[in-house]
Amino acid sequence: MGDRVFLKVMAVTVIALVAALWLPGGQPPEEYKYLPWQIEVTPDGLSQVFGITLGKSTLDEVENHFQEPAEVSLFATDDGKRMVEAFFNTVTMSGFKAKVVATLGFSNEELQGMFDRGERISTLAQGKRKVMLSGDDLVRARNTPVVALTYLPRTDLAKSTVIKRFGEPAEKIMEADGKVEHWLYPDKGLDVVMDAEAREVLQYVAPKDFERLRRPLQAVGESANGS
Repeated sequence: MGDRVFLKVMAVTVIALVAALWLPGGQPPEEYKYLPWQIEVTPDGLSQVFGITLGKSTLDEVENHFQEPAEVSLFATDDGKRMVEAFFNTVTMSGFKAKVVATLGFSNEELQGMFDRGERISTLAQGKRKVMLSGDDLVRARNTPVVALTYLPRTDLAKSTVIKRFGEPAEKIMEADGKVEHWLYPDKGLDVVMDAEAREVLQYVAPKDFERLRRPLQAVGESANGS
């Protein structure tokens, strides 16, 4: 009987904490940090989120900070695009669990060299390939700054919650399917992906690099509008 009461009390406590952090009327306790809406923009146009400075913090530093090893891979598309991503399956910050993808800051020339040296290539859907990096390139990756973070929360975010935490977006871009809309916050370096059929996704970049994120979205939006 005592155990049941304890579990009920714990469940109520957890629910209350989630409500305080995510619901529009709630306010997080002062001691909580590394929350998705706690973004600090630095004078040099970079930003700090989850304790990481985008464009400065290396993957090795991020792994130590998250206390979670990452799966590092290079992804390539048939149209020649390359990127190295580090996938964190479970990151827990302030009691919230999420998946996180970190994009590393390599030049096109570096990415091509890493692709050529890759130890194994797997073919994925939609003309995409996954490349296992060589040992030397894995070392190089862990000493390279993270330039973008994609945060996939386990909690659905209502539109009212997003507005409460981040404010009204400067711009909204709807994708061609009419189900996915991007809420853009250039001053924060943030793209909130609002999906009618899936959980929301938060994409962070340094504000000074925001146009690199916005430009392809604009092309998608123009295509959706028939421009």
